[in-house]
Amino acid sequence: MYCVSISHKKAPVNIREKFALTEQEKDALIKRLKQNPEISGCVVLCTCNRSEIYISGNKHALGELQKEMAAFKNLVLKEILKYLNLYSGEQAITHLFKVCCGFDSMVLGEDEILGQVRNAYQFSLERDSADYELNVLFQRALAAAKRIKTDTKLSRTPLSIATLVANEVFHFTKEDNTEKKVMVIGMSGKMGSTITKNILSKPGIQVIGTVRSHKPEFIMDVKSDQIRLVDYQDRYLYMDDMDIVVSATSGPHYTVTGEALRPVLKTNKKRLFMDVAVPIDMDPEIRNIEGLSLYDIDYFETLSRNNTEIKTRELDRAKAIMEEDLDGAVKEMMFHPYIREMGEIRKLLEEKRPDTILYQIRDHVSSEDLKVILRTLDGLKVWLKEE
Repeated sequence: MYCVSISHKKAPVNIREKFALTEQEKDALIKRLKQNPEISGCVVLCTCNRSEIYISGNKHALGELQKEMAAFKNLVLKEILKYLNLYSGEQAITHLFKVCCGFDSMVLGEDEILGQVRNAYQFSLERDSADYELNVLFQRALAAAKRIKTDTKLSRTPLSIATLVANEVFHFTKEDNTEKKVMVIGMSGKMGSTITKNILSKPGIQVIGTVRSHKPEFIMDVKSDQIRLVDYQDRYLYMDDMDIVVSATSGPHYTVTGEALRPVLKTNKKRLFMDVAVPIDMDPEIRNIEGLSLYDIDYFETLSRNNTEIKTRELDRAKAIMEEDLDGAVKEMMFHPYIREMGEIRKLLEEKRPDTILYQIRDHVSSEDLKVILRTLDGLKVWLKEE
């Protein structure tokens, strides 16, 4: 197997954009590659940070793939070579496993890539462009990634503050199980917009975002009926209705104070306030209001550090799983060509005495290779006795 990768590791955005293929372009490229006599199979993977083409074929296949890619996009090959990562043989197999298992992602261990690889493989299957080699390797890589997702906490251990805040929203429980109402103060900022996007990834949540009248520009797409914008000056008018309030501004003053908050909270219910600003956005006095919890940036940074330790431990387990499945895939690729030769090998062995074969092996291999063969022979004797 061979692979050409154009990713965030080496290629700038303008180059990655050229190879961010649409479904129609993937289809056309696969058809083009299938017509090349040097290439026997192909899978095209495109995500937001990478475009990769995996192929099987003869020794000329990798060179042909590079030419085909450049021609397909009307580019000069020598001008894009410096942006390409090239993999072949076991190196390509290892790369596929790392990508599929989330070890090559910008966010270590993220499992969104698992679905993207699965979809790319399925796309090729539907076009009859995945041969035996690609079928085996993609199925084994997907199986390894699924084991890691199921058996470890790697993908379930968030590190970013925005994700941790969103998780607190998801875990917050209401007594009446109605829609959660969340206010995001500072939604137009980088942190606020990221938190909002994460929150809206799940249903059953309504978001009110504050904007300042003197700063009308807003960087988020607010077409969703889950979002409503209100003037920052009116924020306290909506506090009583909120279950959760998140503040992520960069201002020098408190966005919420205990003194202003107390008189507007008419409904007696559990509420969560989260302050992820530095310096702090929310008055610590809020903690003294009945039914209200306040988490500040120190709380989330502690969570992130603890999760980093967990993720490090889980990473070792995940790598062990990947390496075990990777070894199995490499062995199957090495062994497969010999299946067709079993009849000839059996006939040759029948014509030779076992001791003669062993002496010939001893005289034709290195001492290191002989150690491996003799250890294998010892194991074979044990396996045969157990049968």
